Amino acid sequence: MLPYMNARQTIGQEDRPLIYLIAVVVIVAVAAALLLVRERRFRRRPRLLGEIMDEADALERELHECRSRLREIPALVTTLPPAAQLSARATLVAEPQVQAALRDLLSHRLWLREHGATATLAELESARGALAGAKAALATQLERLASVRSDLEAARAAQTTRADAHP
Repeated sequence: MLPYMNARQTIGQEDRPLIYLIAVVVIVAVAAALLLVRERRFRRRPRLLGEIMDEADALERELHECRSRLREIPALVTTLPPAAQLSARATLVAEPQVQAALRDLLSHRLWLREHGATATLAELESARGALAGAKAALATQLERLASVRSDLEAARAAQTTRADAHP
């Protein structure tokens, strides 16, 4: 046998405990990493559910605000000429839509109560995204409603000014 082969076998036998130690360290590190990932997933679900409920609460507040603003419009409309009343009353068609959105939100809350603990994270992410999208769409509608209200108040002020100028 060649001298270097004998030396190689000797080094290999001495390194076996070191190789085992490295293998054990690697296995422990991988197991720790897997446990950490699993722990993060378990912490993510309650946080995500909390975010969804916060989004739902915010959306519900905005829907109630929208309904309240819609109900203020008839008082502004009554003093306007019939043509302006017709265009302003068209905005009142939105109130049943607000009621439908509130019912839909309630059904989502019930679904979360029943399935939130077992839903996949992707389903929960989707629910959060849907609520955020509905909230953004409602914000646009609230801006339009504010614009209609401003126009109605301006028309009402102009009518009052004309009535005062031509007694």
